[in-house]
Amino acid sequence: MIKLVDILMENYPKGKYIPLGDEEKQVAKQDLFDLIQNAYKDIGGHVKFSDAEDVMDHDLQFWRAADLDDDPELDVVYFGKITPSGVKHTGIGHDGERPNIKNLLIRKSSELSSPGNYVEVSGAAYESFVKKGGVPVIDDEEKARAILNRDIEWHGEHPTGKHDGNGWYTRTIGGQELTKTLAGNV
Repeated sequence: MIKLVDILMENYPKGKYIPLGDEEKQVAKQDLFDLIQNAYKDIGGHVKFSDAEDVMDHDLQFWRAADLDDDPELDVVYFGKITPSGVKHTGIGHDGERPNIKNLLIRKSSELSSPGNYVEVSGAAYESFVKKGGVPVIDDEEKARAILNRDIEWHGEHPTGKHDGNGWYTRTIGGQELTKTLAGNV
């Protein structure tokens, strides 16, 4: 595990995804927030992050970050919640550099395909993780309901036919009705 003093010195191990605990997140919270905001800038930012202090949200216990290029700063991050069904991946962050984004998406797709990991997706995330990354869709209604433990309207096939697959549902997120599917291995 990387030590806090290493983070203070920006001495991250090159090319290695490291877990971040509360101390590491506290020191790097502005950098992590900036990476997250960069990844979600086209949609107005990540719904759960309005400032750097939100990185310290205790519901988000799973963090991985990496320095992938020549500069000494973190380039990518992904994070999630630990749930009874496994790790629910809830977001990513990146510096905008295509090779770093590609590395992040390959790494995350691999992790999502391994037991105990899942994510709710639609749109570009669906295309990236399911279509390109090969992450399996959880298309069993009973299993999806048990994992989510929320009120959902089950569709099976996408209600507008926009995407293929049979694991689509609609639920309220942040006051909006959104159509999603679960992808992962749980």
